[in-house]
Amino acid sequence: MKFDSSLLLLLCFPTFAGNLCNVMNKFVFYLPVKPFIGQWLTNHYGSPVVFPARSVENACIRRFVGLNPKGHIPKKPMEEHVVVVIPDNKHKKPLCWNYMSKSACNALLELIEDNFMMQMWIELNEMTRCGCTILNCVRAWCENNGISTDYDYTIKMRYQRMRKTYMEKGVVLMRTSRASSRE
Repeated sequence: MKFDSSLLLLLCFPTFAGNLCNVMNKFVFYLPVKPFIGQWLTNHYGSPVVFPARSVENACIRRFVGLNPKGHIPKKPMEEHVVVVIPDNKHKKPLCWNYMSKSACNALLELIEDNFMMQMWIELNEMTRCGCTILNCVRAWCENNGISTDYDYTIKMRYQRMRKTYMEKGVVLMRTSRASSRE
């Protein structure tokens, strides 16, 4: 049996085809994210990021993944990019359908940010009820979710902005007494 080496090159090194490469027989693309979101993603979904089979993220990827535009030259991944696996799809084989446009990536980022904010909101609301300061709760939350504590003030400010927005609408979600005033 004769073996065509050009086919091997296509299967093993398809980076010339689009925003992808082949990682352990999976096609991936590079998604630009904020560093703490990237740390959270890789902590929960691994590296490369593999979303659960029936997740809304995979549905978004399957919906927006496209064929490579003619003349498209892929960009090299940068430090702020996470590697995301393109889910298998019987109608859009990842070998051909492996291009995520900027708008498609933005749609996926919206979903990821929403899930991040929901988890942060639910868990920090519960943690702050214990009586310790918000900053200590945020640091513990960051450690539990694989996020460097270098981002503790960023996470704290996001949480406080969300809480303030609810309070402005008359929805009080804070504890009624404080253990300390060092927030």
